[in-house]
Amino acid sequence: MKRRWRRVSPATVFFALLSIALAVVLYLKTRPAPPPVLPARAPTARPVATARSRAAPAPRTARTLPTPGVSPDGVARAAIVIDDLGNELALAERIAGWREPVAGAVLPGVAFSAASARALSRGGKEVLLHLPMEPSGYPSVRPGPGVILVSQSDAEIARTLERDLATVPGAVGVNNHMGSAATADPRVMRVVARVLAERSLYFLDSRTTGRTVAEQTAGEASVRSISRRVFLDDVETEAAVQAQLSLLVRRAREEGGAVAIGHPHPVTLAVLERELPGLAEKGVRLVRVQELVK
Repeated sequence: MKRRWRRVSPATVFFALLSIALAVVLYLKTRPAPPPVLPARAPTARPVATARSRAAPAPRTARTLPTPGVSPDGVARAAIVIDDLGNELALAERIAGWREPVAGAVLPGVAFSAASARALSRGGKEVLLHLPMEPSGYPSVRPGPGVILVSQSDAEIARTLERDLATVPGAVGVNNHMGSAATADPRVMRVVARVLAERSLYFLDSRTTGRTVAEQTAGEASVRSISRRVFLDDVETEAAVQAQLSLLVRRAREEGGAVAIGHPHPVTLAVLERELPGLAEKGVRLVRVQELVK
């Protein structure tokens, strides 16, 4: 049987093409936009870990806290104390006349204790009570009047310290004269620390023994304290004192701050009078002990 083909009218063809065109337009308008093409970036090199990069992160605060002993401007600080004053008024008056803030530690109960303390105060100098304390060689070695002994009761230690302070007016701190036995005794130092706490005085440990517990007991009683780092004149020669003064400068730079103790020997005073005016040129500022206690 012969198949017949139906003839399609031109109108039908037109409408079919129109429908296809509309479908294409609708698709182009509704399809999602392709993602933008970003320019190629060079690969970022990964940092190599170093000792510094592995260190603890910097603190969040923007303010850098100063190193203990270092002033806010970053300059290392040093303090000098001259012990054993009070036997001769002229020595205290000589130190009182210095421009530099050298402190004077005055022995209690001797001929010119009060007068020496007042002379130092008039000169704007810091005054300490140079507290006699029992040494390991006691009684063969005697520190002098007003001594604190290991054999004393708590009440006797407190009374002795109070009497000693009364003979050195204006004292803002205390440091030990001898005391290798007493400063190593926790009970003795706790009593001393209690009296200092009541009077808001600080303690400078002369460190006459490596067994000292002075700073530890002071801290337990909330008493400000610091330890001596350099003795200026164990050897009484100009060269030795000069070398120890250089050691003080080095310690102050390394540690931020350091305290030296000297004595009113003629050679010690002569070296200090000559060298202290140039201390700032060596990068160290001479300050009062009170600025270094913690």
